[in-house]
Amino acid sequence: MEDGGGERLRFEVLGLLRAVRGGGEVDLGAAKQRAVLAVLLLARNTPVSRDQIIEAVWGDNTPSSAVNLVQTYVAGLRRALEPRRARRAPAELLTSVGDGYLLRVEPSAVDLDEFERGVVSAARLRSTGDLDAAAAALDEALGLWHGEPLGGVAGLFAEVERGRLAERRLAVLEERAELLLLIGRGTELVPSLTSLVGEHPLRERGHGLLMRALCQAGRQAEALAVYREARRVLIDELGVEPGPELRKLQQAVLAGEDPEPERPTRPMTLRTAADTSPAITPAQLPRVSASLIGRDDELKRLDGLLAAYPEGGLVLVVTGPAGVGKTALALHWAQRVREDFPDGQMYVDLHGYDPNQEPLGAGEVLSRFLRALGVPSADIPVTVEERSALFRTLIADRRMVVMLDNARGSTELLPLLPGPPSCVVVTSRRRLVGLVAHAEARLVELDMLDLDASVAVVGRIAGRDGTEAAALRRLAVLCDGLPLALRIAAARLAVAPTLRVAELVAELDDEHGRLAALGLEDEDSTVRAALDASRRALPPLPARLLALLGLHPGPDVTAFVAAAMAQVRVAEAQRALDALTAANLLSVNEPGRYGAHDLVRVYMRTLAGELPAELRREATSRMLDYYLHCADLADGQLPVGRGSVRVAPEHVPVEVPKLSGPADAIGWLDAEQGNIIAAAEFAAAQRGDPERLVHAWQLPYTLSRFLWLRADRTTWLRTTEAALEAAVTLGDPAAKFVMLFNLGIALAQFQRFDESLGRHREALEVARSSGDVNAQARALTTVGDLLAFLGRVDESEASYREALEVSRAAGARWTEANAHHNLGLLHLSSRRYDDAKSWLRAAVSMYQEVGEQCGESTCHTDLALVLLESGEEAEALTSARTGLSVASAAASPYHQAMAHDRLATVFERQGVPAAVSHWQRALALFTELNAPEADQVRERLARARATTAV
Repeated sequence: MEDGGGERLRFEVLGLLRAVRGGGEVDLGAAKQRAVLAVLLLARNTPVSRDQIIEAVWGDNTPSSAVNLVQTYVAGLRRALEPRRARRAPAELLTSVGDGYLLRVEPSAVDLDEFERGVVSAARLRSTGDLDAAAAALDEALGLWHGEPLGGVAGLFAEVERGRLAERRLAVLEERAELLLLIGRGTELVPSLTSLVGEHPLRERGHGLLMRALCQAGRQAEALAVYREARRVLIDELGVEPGPELRKLQQAVLAGEDPEPERPTRPMTLRTAADTSPAITPAQLPRVSASLIGRDDELKRLDGLLAAYPEGGLVLVVTGPAGVGKTALALHWAQRVREDFPDGQMYVDLHGYDPNQEPLGAGEVLSRFLRALGVPSADIPVTVEERSALFRTLIADRRMVVMLDNARGSTELLPLLPGPPSCVVVTSRRRLVGLVAHAEARLVELDMLDLDASVAVVGRIAGRDGTEAAALRRLAVLCDGLPLALRIAAARLAVAPTLRVAELVAELDDEHGRLAALGLEDEDSTVRAALDASRRALPPLPARLLALLGLHPGPDVTAFVAAAMAQVRVAEAQRALDALTAANLLSVNEPGRYGAHDLVRVYMRTLAGELPAELRREATSRMLDYYLHCADLADGQLPVGRGSVRVAPEHVPVEVPKLSGPADAIGWLDAEQGNIIAAAEFAAAQRGDPERLVHAWQLPYTLSRFLWLRADRTTWLRTTEAALEAAVTLGDPAAKFVMLFNLGIALAQFQRFDESLGRHREALEVARSSGDVNAQARALTTVGDLLAFLGRVDESEASYREALEVSRAAGARWTEANAHHNLGLLHLSSRRYDDAKSWLRAAVSMYQEVGEQCGESTCHTDLALVLLESGEEAEALTSARTGLSVASAAASPYHQAMAHDRLATVFERQGVPAAVSHWQRALALFTELNAPEADQVRERLARARATTAV
């Protein structure tokens, strides 16, 4: 690939991420710019949307300026990759496609593609029996690696891709060892295989290769020792015995037999057009229930999608939560349309979420499919790429249904997809966006059954008539419309004809009896017994953590809070959570966050109730202190001033998430908001416990500025009211002042000004009674705000001036800035523009002094309005732009929206068309925040468009 100047450009990912041109290395720029290149390079010659790039580079910590940053990085890459391109000439290598970008790369220009070609070449040579040449081809391919792949690129995306590439290299190393063993060069392999097994002790194939190499070296006793060590590691780490291949090797060594397989002596043969033997017609779909209740709409959608692909090639993804009936729907539909696919139906359970076995890889699935299509085991190619090509070749002209059940991710599915005229049906708990992007898959999302369908499911399985209709409906509600839960409850009724539905409902209504109510046949078949058996199979820490997490009141957990509750390191907690996930006791809601199905959650709470009281209290205290400490850290990073409330939890967590700026803080609070509120509600319920009451008001306090920035007024009001109740019960004047003050602010957001004024006056009296002059200054300022809103201007100005005097006496610069700001607005309302400018400019300086970016941004936008009204349009534009710049630096979408609104107002006054685009941006931001200002901006935008049209 050339860069437009005749020099060849080559990319390297199998080591440090590099671009080389004419023997010299290209400067790829800053770390984030290199990360953007990595995303584009690994998707080479395929469009990548801007959103995909943002997700890959920043993950959950996306800055508000991410779109602009991506554009900047792409521009930088274009300059680096095509330095001779004229400034306004279109890019040739890195082009814009839709809302994303495409990096055009020739196959010979990337070391990863060269590596894969070498692997494919080796497979072809092996299939012809030339093992020496095949081994040499793999040696050459492996020689392209120069260290850890994607070196120098940080982030979750890079880590995931590094893991995938490293796994690919390991597989090729094992294939090379296999070839050398077949040649008879096992002795020279012993050192390298010993190192490989030491680094990757859970890879059974590596142990098997080492055993064979030791046998070729005449060291059978050591080979048996390798088996014993492999068995110990597998049992200790995974709780499983070695697989059949490794056991077969051990038996061969014990019997004194040669463990080497027979060397292939013939090339593979395929069916030809002249072959008149009948083709195999697989019919692998499992049995399915004759009827499917409550899924008529989904079946119609599937039929409609099939009709839209008359030439075939449809890829369907049926997605939804565990137990929602994805497999049942997919099988029912596949059986229903089998006549449209007369050449057969293929099925495989990929075990993507099976805790008892590893998910099937593409290579194993393709081996099964090929054998089902009549390919002898000896003729099945070695590499996934060749198996995939052979699979597609065999069914190229056949109309078949291929069902891939319980898929976990998109990557392993791509080699399994045949082309037209066949149809593929995938089921997965994930939405498999990658499959949508790369295979144009169509999503069919399943939700819980509605109430009528839920009742019908229970009635059909239980065989009950409508005499207990109300109880059946209540039972369906308790099962939350989840087909799995409905079937378990219905089966209980079916096997016990004398059991009334109302009796089962009473059992399920009682959370403590819910597990027992869902037992079948005998005590060993109860849900509790099954979950107990799963727990007994766990190592000690995961088993203990399962009970401790039953004390957690929120919707999900992270390794950090789990570590705090269990008093272990985060790495240990992470391994324990992974073990619980592998045992299907927890599920990953999103990366790093773990939740449980309702029944498992009930089980966890039952276990927690069985813990000693002292242990329950300590674990609960550590959980509450974790959220309080981290929320306080995050609150301190927000770009808005806060009071002087001292947050001092007893148990400071040893390890906490990285919170190094506003973006990190907002991202963490976004993710943990539900848990913090749940923790506060839990603490508030312990009314007679002063320690818990402190948590009950301080946790909402640490959320208040975040909720204000997010314009989440409803949540802020609800949590603040509960926090005030806790503060009053506690009898702490400082706590009472803070929550009265915050409640007044929250009420004002709903324009409940009289109530708000009353709360602020209560707060002022508390501050005066306690002699806290800082608190008095804050309360006087907000009292002045409210009086101004209510049109009581003279009283408002008097309150502001008193706040100013108290602030100066107390040395409280933030409240002094706020008083200046508000006096400026008061003078603006009375058209005293010169006085307003003086007060606002003084406020800007004070905000800058205390680092209050949101206040500074608002003050600049307010100053812009004053300047505009006084006829200073150029200065008004500068002030509004400064307000937007400061709001962007503060990562506050609300204040960015305010600044865009003000910029639009200035541009409209100047008659500049840019007003419309700024109002569009303000409207988008306010709408996303669900802020009431959106309606006002919408009206301004409509008016501006109407004027433009005229």
